[in-house]
Amino acid sequence: MTKISILTLILLLTSKLIFAQADSTRTLEYYFQIVDSLELVEMEKAGVITDKNSVADQYFDKTTKRLNERGFMKYAEIKGDIYLKYYRDYHFLQSINFNDDIYVLYFSVAGFDDVEFQIVKWKKQDWLKSDKLSKDIVDQPNQKFQKVAFNYDEGPKNLENVKMFVKNDYLVMERSGLYHSLYDLRKNELLVNDESPWHSASADNLETMNKWIKDNIHSKIEEKINASR
Repeated sequence: MTKISILTLILLLTSKLIFAQADSTRTLEYYFQIVDSLELVEMEKAGVITDKNSVADQYFDKTTKRLNERGFMKYAEIKGDIYLKYYRDYHFLQSINFNDDIYVLYFSVAGFDDVEFQIVKWKKQDWLKSDKLSKDIVDQPNQKFQKVAFNYDEGPKNLENVKMFVKNDYLVMERSGLYHSLYDLRKNELLVNDESPWHSASADNLETMNKWIKDNIHSKIEEKINASR
């Protein structure tokens, strides 16, 4: 398993280096695969998984056919360490050129489960086409970029087909078919955004949250981008 996981990781990281030469898009699944590969490698190093692709006897519950409590604690420790290291940065998802600026969509994970999205604006000459942005500098003053919009999912999540697009000189961020952010490119102004729709909706499931998003965010953005200017 180590050989397979390391090979997969090398291929993923190699494609990342090739990608960084030009504006493009990247999926969340790309990064999730890297993290999964890192977890598998570390699980084998720790002896939780054997070289025969099975759970080691001391970490295996024969009744449930899953990790026992000791194995789960070991897995949680490994996963926590990897998440802290890998997601200390924002990771590139997409860039869009507009006039002299480049709008870049990044994502990261806070803790084990909160998925964050950050859009920033760079001048073309300042963006180095890096696929990482340190969280440590995002809120620091005098940076070469400008924060545009931030939102995250703490409870139910909208993680399908995450993207930005431009329509009618508006920048829109869309997740799972629902518009989440609206930025006026002419006025350089954030018009619609909710940092935590789950909290604002007071929802306990995805359906309730998405109805709130559609009524309070998506519909407003849809009306705005389709109106004449």
